[in-house]
Amino acid sequence: MNVRLIYPRFERFLEAYPELADVPSIAGLWEFKMPPALGVPMLASMIPEDIEWAATDANVTPVDFDEDVDLVALSFFTPQASSAFEIADRFRARGVTVVMGGMHTTLNPEDSAAHADAICVGEAEGAWPQMLEDARRGALKPRYQAALTPPSEWAKPLRSLFSDTTHYDWGAGLVQVARGCPRACPYCNMPGMHGPDLRFRDIDEVVEDVASLHGRDLYLTEDTLMFKARSVARYTTELFEKLADVSPKIFLTSALVFNSRPAFLDTLRAGGAQCNYVTFGFDPISRGVYAGDPGMTRAAIDIVRRTEDHGIRFYAAFGLGFDEDDPGVFDRILRFCDDAGIVTAEFFIGTPFPGTPMWADLKRQGRLLHEDWSRYNCAHVVHQPKLMSVEQLDRGFVHCWQEFYREADMDEALGCFNGDRLGPSARIHRSAV
Repeated sequence: MNVRLIYPRFERFLEAYPELADVPSIAGLWEFKMPPALGVPMLASMIPEDIEWAATDANVTPVDFDEDVDLVALSFFTPQASSAFEIADRFRARGVTVVMGGMHTTLNPEDSAAHADAICVGEAEGAWPQMLEDARRGALKPRYQAALTPPSEWAKPLRSLFSDTTHYDWGAGLVQVARGCPRACPYCNMPGMHGPDLRFRDIDEVVEDVASLHGRDLYLTEDTLMFKARSVARYTTELFEKLADVSPKIFLTSALVFNSRPAFLDTLRAGGAQCNYVTFGFDPISRGVYAGDPGMTRAAIDIVRRTEDHGIRFYAAFGLGFDEDDPGVFDRILRFCDDAGIVTAEFFIGTPFPGTPMWADLKRQGRLLHEDWSRYNCAHVVHQPKLMSVEQLDRGFVHCWQEFYREADMDEALGCFNGDRLGPSARIHRSAV
């Protein structure tokens, strides 16, 4: 059997805004390509040795629709779904079997099932090996429901799969540390994909994984590492104490209400943390910032400065267009950036991904504008805002980018990357399998 793994194309963040491409300082932050998420490399690592296979990143290499192949497997996020369906339909028209999995398929299975011979709902370790065996026997079932997988059984990604640096601007090593999340944040699809319970990898195994990527920037893909819960803080503290001997360069991600205790930040920095990508718009403190509340704004400024004082770049990511946001929110956010001394930031449009509470609410209220998945990439307005028009949100989004970077010192803004690039699509490059 011959298998082709495909990572479908998605529209690069801000690709549809030529007025932003004309601003050189912004181009330095977002005009890049980076390797696929961990899903396809994990699938590759589980393919038996007697099966021939190859992989394609459709973002950098055209898909060969005339290839002599028995099975095509697509793993994708929502912004890639339209591309995935087009690819699947063309192969199926030739009689080639197509299977699908990943975040979008798990959270919107009927949508994918209309374009595939079989789908995997859930984590791939619990279904992919069986799907391959069934496909070989000609006994593929329409749907495979995978159980949550214990960390000891998580597939190890085939790191060499997309290692050709000629195709990518920022080749950071993605390292998965945990799965699952107990928080039901309205915009987040992680609990729907990986369940409500936190599952952490063995610390020594993570350290070994990081050490194997020596010399590369590293992106730890889960914001759960930064939770304030004691059990999480103990895990993260022990992990970074051991990482100090490896001396990596690590990029983290979190919501604004992360663990910013001084001793914890000291441990992160000593263990190699360079930057924390912090999302605004959903927690009480950032909602206060958006509303112009003086007390909440002071609290947020303290978190920013405390992080920077410990040698970790505070990379602020501001979600826009939520129900509490009025047309004045854009200038209030920009004023906060000035007051807090934020030098690295991005702005994204709050997007209702299928399977999230935000999606369910907006769908019930009839406020979704369409289901053109290619535009569900956090750079397009895909729902009717509550306190402003679609046009006001779109223009406010562009306004924030233009004004923040109009006179920015890009050497300072990107200094923590040392010439490497980290950009908006990090948000959709979490490891989904």
